[in-house]
Amino acid sequence: MKKLLYQKVYDQLKLAIQEGELPVGAKLPAEKELMAQFDVSSITLKKALELLKKDGYISRRPRVGTFVINASPSSEQVETRMFDKPLFGCIMTNFDDTFGTILLSGMLEHSNSKAHIIVKKSLGDTEREEEILQEFIEMNVAGILILPASSKFISPTLLELASQKFPLVVIDRTLEGLPISSISSDNTEAGRIITEKLFELGHKHIGIITSTSPVSTLDSRVNGFIRGHASFHTAFHSDYVFREIESVMPNSTVSIQTDIDKIALFLQTHPEITALVATEYNIALLIKQACLKLKKRIPEDLSVVCFDHPDNFFDASAFRFTHIKQAQYKIGVKAVDMLLKQINQPDAIKKETLPPLLVKGDSVKARKKN
Repeated sequence: MKKLLYQKVYDQLKLAIQEGELPVGAKLPAEKELMAQFDVSSITLKKALELLKKDGYISRRPRVGTFVINASPSSEQVETRMFDKPLFGCIMTNFDDTFGTILLSGMLEHSNSKAHIIVKKSLGDTEREEEILQEFIEMNVAGILILPASSKFISPTLLELASQKFPLVVIDRTLEGLPISSISSDNTEAGRIITEKLFELGHKHIGIITSTSPVSTLDSRVNGFIRGHASFHTAFHSDYVFREIESVMPNSTVSIQTDIDKIALFLQTHPEITALVATEYNIALLIKQACLKLKKRIPEDLSVVCFDHPDNFFDASAFRFTHIKQAQYKIGVKAVDMLLKQINQPDAIKKETLPPLLVKGDSVKARKKN
């Protein structure tokens, strides 16, 4: 099998140590010098150095430098540093009972006998995401599971890892045109299904409310909404798409009340709208508050559907929105299996989507025919 670039750098440095070119006690050149010497990036060099450290050849001391400590691999050190199973890093933007908790359960329970997983949150911050990726590289993880903060800005580190065929799986996103495995729901199909359901109930003027988040998941849901109009041969009104919700995004400084007022104004501007699609559960809750402000009733005056919904197992009387349910647990299971496969088969890149499920709730009502 063709060696990855960091493995080639590892081999050359190991040979230099074993032949005495870099004797025990010697300090390795600065990382910038080694990067220039081998014509590699910082990521590649750090991977090679971590491998040397894991095998007991070197010791890395923060703010001091990297020193040769053995001319041959230390079996004792290797044994104490190696895990019995591969170590994976997992980056989530955030997670709660609406989306993420069940997905993580799938990952952790399925990997119990197969891998160790470290989970960190980026909270939608691309700079923090980059920092976590670097941390995982320093830890010499065997693979990375990531729910990216953005689909429009792709992490340079992620691109570089992909170019080296490092085991990667993107969750709940589609990064088209990139050689990176991904697993998500078919959000375009979900958007179409949930929109067609409203048309079937006799609604003719349907709006959709989404956030300003730059992720492919939400774009796909809007695209499905548009396809739902095409299926019913109904004109699509671009001004029925409201994309200005901000409070639902991680680390947002916009108040909930600000977004409630925005939705109320949107509904007042378009009084003909009788149904709304919310691309997230929390947006559906904002719509509910806006309806209270306008003295509108759900579903009598306005039908509302959404994506994802927390399970109310112990409260049968709780209000439930009609919603799209994702196979979160299965997504977590498949993500782990994809990553495990890439460890032995770096070219095993696969992009997979799972079918959505429409769950009936209390938030929709058929319109009377004129």
